Amino acid sequence: MIAAAGAAAIACAVAGTAIVVPAIATPLAGGESRHTSADLGRDVLPDDDGWGSYHGVTRPDGIETVAAGTTGGAAAADDEVHAVDTWAELRDALSGGNGADQAAARASTTPRVIYVTGPIDAFEAADGTTTTCEDIASQVTVPGTGAPFSMDDYIAHFDPSGPWGRAEPSGPLEDARLAAQAAQAAQTQQHVGSNVTIVGVSDDARIMGANLRVRGAHNVILRNLTFSDAYDCFPQWDPADGATGNWNSAYDNVSLWTATSVWVDHSTFDDGDHPAESLPEVFGRKFEVHDGLLDITHGSDLVTVSWNKFLHHDKTMLIGSSDSRVLDRGQHRVTLHHNYWEDIGQRAPRVRFGDVHVYNNYYRQTEAGIFNYYWGAGIESSVVAENNAVQLAPGVAAGRITSVFKGTMLRATGTRVNGHEIDVVGAYNETATTPLSPAARWTPADVYPYELHPNRAVPHVVPANAGAGVLLSELPRSLG
Repeated sequence: MIAAAGAAAIACAVAGTAIVVPAIATPLAGGESRHTSADLGRDVLPDDDGWGSYHGVTRPDGIETVAAGTTGGAAAADDEVHAVDTWAELRDALSGGNGADQAAARASTTPRVIYVTGPIDAFEAADGTTTTCEDIASQVTVPGTGAPFSMDDYIAHFDPSGPWGRAEPSGPLEDARLAAQAAQAAQTQQHVGSNVTIVGVSDDARIMGANLRVRGAHNVILRNLTFSDAYDCFPQWDPADGATGNWNSAYDNVSLWTATSVWVDHSTFDDGDHPAESLPEVFGRKFEVHDGLLDITHGSDLVTVSWNKFLHHDKTMLIGSSDSRVLDRGQHRVTLHHNYWEDIGQRAPRVRFGDVHVYNNYYRQTEAGIFNYYWGAGIESSVVAENNAVQLAPGVAAGRITSVFKGTMLRATGTRVNGHEIDVVGAYNETATTPLSPAARWTPADVYPYELHPNRAVPHVVPANAGAGVLLSELPRSLG
């Protein structure tokens, strides 16, 4: 853990005085949270911290409601405060004592605080044994054959160089793959209801192999946790995805889906035991067992993502699920600040429809690797990027920082690339067929006050103070 005095020393030596927009009494001192107590479970998102702190009328699912910031489970009664270190205990705490009952977990609005006290494996069965992908596949019979499902059989059957060719997979083996995927979801996917805080209280507070899904829920806080390796045992082959086809997976480490008022803070997201470089090629394409690290889709709104690490993963953060989902207009309002992204491929973030604020984040490549782009301007999006720092690998041009997916605008100011301030939208436009406007339809300071570190300080302040295990955390005495 980093002491406040040490973090402040970093800020004073490297950052200088914070830029304040507009003025706030106390400048940031390094990366320690200004709003954190030792009992993280009762912390709330302060009123001046991004879209997640928004107070006003919003429209989840077309219904007008009043947003009152993000407090999570801070109001939980003592009997709704839990300490967990197994998958079964976590599921029981989220479902109000109903274990793996996802309907109960999704419907719950009872304020609750859940402290994760050690590593949790979503593939751990109720009896403590580990469930494997093969165990799950063996539960599924291929229709018409009586044989258990096998991904090896699936791959052999749908090989595009064989009799099946490049048609979309269908038939008994595809039906069985879908059934196996559903069986995996029953084991490893967990919904989070409304008015919930989940925090880590040890250096090894880690949730592995799980897809934590905040769907149709409101007022959720996730802090001081490592979310690792939500791998899909049964990815789908799509021969029509791109020129040569792709393997597509079903699970994000964390999914926000029609969720509102969410704070994700000081957490680490990675691929655990299945890093991108370890995945084999099948049909000439990477056998991709991961989807996103933190995806914010289907009209999710009023989200603050702060002081996290996103490590060694391809598609890290998608904001907005579909170009055709026009009901998401006016939503997908997200703030990303002081996050660290290392050796990722793309989507940091990619945005559809939303007004998204991206400031004081650090993007670092140790090698070109899987890099594609960082900021994706999707349909009807308006991204404002301020005082971010980027370290590109040798040979990677600054024009690749931005990419366009039917978007028309992106305002980026103060972007420091390899030690020099660069107009990254201008660099993109130098080779673009359709130029991107360096504009935005909104101004963040009109919505909430915020503080900017100078961009030269970002590479020093952010990596040292972001991610899980930085915040001081402990169990309340009632649970200790």
